[in-house]
Amino acid sequence: MSESDAELSAEEMWDPQVARWRDPEGDYVLPRALRSLPQPWDEGDWDRIGDLPRTGERVAEARQVVTELLEDPELAPDVPQPPSPGLLRHVWEEFHQAVGERMPRMSQVTWAGVDELVREWRGRERLYPLQRHVADHVEVAILAMIPRLRDDTADSVFRWLTLDSDPGRFADWAVDTAERCVIEDIGADSAIELLGALGSPEARAALERLSVKPGGSASWDNAEAAQGRLFDLGNGEAERS
Repeated sequence: MSESDAELSAEEMWDPQVARWRDPEGDYVLPRALRSLPQPWDEGDWDRIGDLPRTGERVAEARQVVTELLEDPELAPDVPQPPSPGLLRHVWEEFHQAVGERMPRMSQVTWAGVDELVREWRGRERLYPLQRHVADHVEVAILAMIPRLRDDTADSVFRWLTLDSDPGRFADWAVDTAERCVIEDIGADSAIELLGALGSPEARAALERLSVKPGGSASWDNAEAAQGRLFDLGNGEAERS
């Protein structure tokens, strides 16, 4: 048996030991903070989100959405990580996509719907070993879906704000929120882009704090992204001078 075969077998035999949880409000799978998101944030449909008017009411709504994503501990569960080489994560994503197609709104995701998908996977003519692992341990795949949805939703908020004709008008609250999200690694790439678009001294100072490595407040990758955004801003200023 090759080394790669041994690693794959470790994933196939891995027991994540995640028990099924129950929500006191019903057969819901996702935390209340996700399933109570206003439309269209609750579907992650960028075509609809991108077309939202940037009215005061909608901006306040977006701010509330990202604030709840930051502050609710249920959205940051401790997800067991599969052993190397980590191919199982890709199969989780495949299952997440199937869940989203079947139950597009987060409030629609129920254990009954998840179990129906599992039955369909088991009924496939050919089920690969890691797909079988998801069917046997669907709870860990769904647990991993929670932080992914959190990240995707925050990403859509920051992208939507950045596309405003004058994103600097959000700087009084968005600088702190975006910096916190980069530190927490929630929608980090889009949060860094927003900080660059805000154009205020406070936003630049936030990027400088985030760019510190090693030992800075952000992860290595996010610190590099902040450095890159600062570099772009510096080049832009040089071209204008």
